[in-house]
Amino acid sequence: MTAINPLPPLKDLEEHFRYNPYTGELKNWYSGNIAKRLDSRGKYIQVDFQNKVWQAQRICYYLGTKKNPGISQIDHEDRVYTNNKLENLRLLNNSRQQHNIDIKSNNKSGHTGVFWDKKGEKWRAYIGNPAIKGKKIWLYNGNSYDEAVKAREDAEKKYYPEMYQ
Repeated sequence: MTAINPLPPLKDLEEHFRYNPYTGELKNWYSGNIAKRLDSRGKYIQVDFQNKVWQAQRICYYLGTKKNPGISQIDHEDRVYTNNKLENLRLLNNSRQQHNIDIKSNNKSGHTGVFWDKKGEKWRAYIGNPAIKGKKIWLYNGNSYDEAVKAREDAEKKYYPEMYQ
């Protein structure tokens, strides 16, 4: 994970930018330009301010909520990384953000945390333990794929409720 730089003071950002929370547009107040430049991966909008490059969604979140995101990540709920509408931005820590990633290319079940155990010849389901990094909570071990998926989905709602708000 890339280190996250602390944002400039809100007062400085408010003087330099205008943010429309309904459209997601971030406008440089002095030049009149709307931020559209993408990062090197072509995913996130970037802006220049105080001789640094910033992710626009961090500034948009700060201007829209008046809450400094600190070291937390700003997640795009609809997974469209250029959609910086305030209703689409939410604050997540890194472990919560990992639940919002694409299914791995080697996943054969179609659901994260659900797999066929060849040795035991059973479906298994697990979820990462939110209290102990790197540990798994085993949820299901049986013959039903549907029950394994349901166990995983129920556990996501139980252990990570903010993902379902």
